[in-house]
Amino acid sequence: MIDFKTVFSVSQFARLLNDHFRTQFSAMRIQGEVAAFTKASSGHWYLALKDESAQLKAVMFRQRNVLAGFLPAVGDKVEVLAQLAMYEQRGELQLIVDVIKKAGQGNLHEQYLQLKAKLAQEGLFDLVRKKALPSVVFNLGVVTSQQAAALADVKQALARRAPHVQYTVYHTAVQGVQAAAQIIEALCKADEAGHEAIVLCRGGGSLEDLWSFNIEAVVRAVAACKTPIVVGVGHESDVTLAEFAADLRAATPTAAAELISRPTRELLADIHGLHSDLRRALRHRAQSLVQQLDRAELGLITPTAYVNSLQARLTHAVIRLPGVARRHIAQQTDGLARLGQHLIDDLGAAQTQANRTVQLLGQGLQAAQSRRMSSVDGNLQRLGSVIEAMSPQRTLERGYAFLQPGHGGDAVIRSVQQVQPGDGVRATLADGEILMNVREKTSVHGLANMDDSKSR
Repeated sequence: MIDFKTVFSVSQFARLLNDHFRTQFSAMRIQGEVAAFTKASSGHWYLALKDESAQLKAVMFRQRNVLAGFLPAVGDKVEVLAQLAMYEQRGELQLIVDVIKKAGQGNLHEQYLQLKAKLAQEGLFDLVRKKALPSVVFNLGVVTSQQAAALADVKQALARRAPHVQYTVYHTAVQGVQAAAQIIEALCKADEAGHEAIVLCRGGGSLEDLWSFNIEAVVRAVAACKTPIVVGVGHESDVTLAEFAADLRAATPTAAAELISRPTRELLADIHGLHSDLRRALRHRAQSLVQQLDRAELGLITPTAYVNSLQARLTHAVIRLPGVARRHIAQQTDGLARLGQHLIDDLGAAQTQANRTVQLLGQGLQAAQSRRMSSVDGNLQRLGSVIEAMSPQRTLERGYAFLQPGHGGDAVIRSVQQVQPGDGVRATLADGEILMNVREKTSVHGLANMDDSKSR
């Protein structure tokens, strides 16, 4: 109970008010529009909340705002959990904010959970539905906004890691009322274009910003893609329903590009290994066929040699037998002659069949060698395309140049430490050279200013 006869100092009375406000208004939920916002170097947030007829100042200290999940902006509709306090040094009332979220976000989160449960019950997120990504991707479809930072991240990752990958961008809005319909249309176009894989991506944001990727029609469109699809939306902490439906989820757009592409150096190593394996397999197969042919030839005996052997045995027997048996032997000799003729005919047919078998084996070997060499030629042609895409001339044609000292020589300038103001520099482009003088340089990742008045 306040004794109204007591005389307070200003600071005493301010402290009394502050204690009263903190006790009586310790956990208030307040909704309003952000009228002003400042993030101090200390990490604390200072903002003002307003509605049609009033405005309140508020502060959210760093240890609390790191849990917010988004950065407020002027015009945002927000809901805060705060206590009322008095800033004693100025005698101003302010809100000490513990929790902040975008207005209506609670309803969105509830919708998210309900739809997730429904689609999971249908089996839309089951692993058995997911398609395996190709081991090597040369032709990629990218579904995102042409203006999105996510597209720049994907391009940079592919250029650095896998310049052999050719990609087509299918533009779509990634947030707003038209985004869902545009995303579905872009996915359908990419799916029908014959790409080896598709990446659907966008940068991070609040639950409301990313809501297009939680709309049921979009999630079902992702699941219905015949082409293997990777979805990378937002940051690592953001998980949309479209990512659950994808064949593979990436934490960020950059991670999506890295998951979909194997480094060029790995492909070159694989091609070299396959070429060596193929050569060994061809040598082994050829040796095996030659051995089969040799065994077939050794197993054959000519009909003439067989009959001559029989006649020699008969002649030897005639010499040894007495004359009484010679008539019998003559009869047997006639029979043997007829038998020999039959043997000649039968063995001749066997010789013909053996020759045909040898011929078929030879043809099979030749066909196998042709197929193997065609495969090798195809791999070498793709390797040639990769090497050509990485050639210095192609790099120069994409707008790059390399620098050498203007006095000649084969040295290459790789650092600003190799030149001084006034030095001559020769820049080699795709279609010629330019001679320039160094005006000044900077060694902290800046670009040196150069006088190009002397050029050819």
